[in-house]
Amino acid sequence: MTQDNTQAEASPELKRPEVLNDITDTQMEELERQFDEGDRQAWNALTDSYGWTPEQSEEVWNWFSLRPTGYR
Repeated sequence: MTQDNTQAEASPELKRPEVLNDITDTQMEELERQFDEGDRQAWNALTDSYGWTPEQSEEVWNWFSLRPTGYR
């Protein structure tokens, strides 16, 4: 795989889910912690407490898996 292909495949990571605009820094840190631990059960409970739909929760989980380290 060339570097150009890698960059092309990484472009979706730049589209930050809009639902993240409505959370606090503390909530973002909680999401990062749950994602880093790979704990989907805790993640789902947390995003449910934020009032997110399962689809929104999945969208953000997938975004976390594609985003560059440290990108918020």
